[in-house]
Amino acid sequence: MQLRFGQETPHVMNVGAEDIGTISRYVWYPELHPHITCLLGPGKRNVLENQPADHLHHHGICFSHGVVNDHLDFYLYRDKRNLGQINLVDTVQTEAIDNVGILTHKSEWIAPDGNALIKDHRSYRWELLNDGELYLDTSICLNPVNQQVTFHPTNESGMPLVRPADWLVANHGGILTDSEGRRGEKEMFGQPARWIDETAETNGILIGLSILDHPSNSTPAHWFARDYGPLSPNYNYFTGPIELEVGDQLNLRYRIFVHTGPGEPSRINGEYEKFAQS
Repeated sequence: MQLRFGQETPHVMNVGAEDIGTISRYVWYPELHPHITCLLGPGKRNVLENQPADHLHHHGICFSHGVVNDHLDFYLYRDKRNLGQINLVDTVQTEAIDNVGILTHKSEWIAPDGNALIKDHRSYRWELLNDGELYLDTSICLNPVNQQVTFHPTNESGMPLVRPADWLVANHGGILTDSEGRRGEKEMFGQPARWIDETAETNGILIGLSILDHPSNSTPAHWFARDYGPLSPNYNYFTGPIELEVGDQLNLRYRIFVHTGPGEPSRINGEYEKFAQS
């Protein structure tokens, strides 16, 4: 199955495949941080919710943070005095070979005074599997530009944030579990786990979304997992600030696995082991 990229507008990249059409979109509007709006899995069902009416700052998948240094906000878009922007500094690069497509770019986190605080390099890798299943691998490398950077603990964070579609979430009948056998927000919120999974029935079939934490990440994910929607390996909210000196870097890798059938621990553990060895 051939994956392909196509630029829809100056700020929107379409990710598609023969006989399927669009499976994902990556956008980078100047007023919003870069993000993925949709991700189609089995049955061509979109497993992401983008900018729901009650949380317009929630994008399908995004990398951003709400309290950087002296209360700079790169996440909520609310306080214009402290609002930063994440802007691309070069063109989006894409490569597609058979069932795999890779998108990369560099960004700068711009403070309200116009100075760059952080530079990052992002990579997204889509891999189409059988029966509509797929992988989306995300990685980001963050580097301070010319001063110490502190990511303060906050629930307003997405490094990354994944917002599952409303039909998939626990409040609408989905089953939310983790690698340690916990179930639902009450048991999972703030707890470390190698992976989390959310699965629900739609149009007569079970479809699930797993988020896998790579062991190379500096701290095991402590999951910000809400029954109403947002999922994030937001470990510094629970374990303390992340401080980066000039010359330091923060590397984060995760895999999103969109699957058919229940989120059986034996299967998701196997997927985790494959990702851990990559």
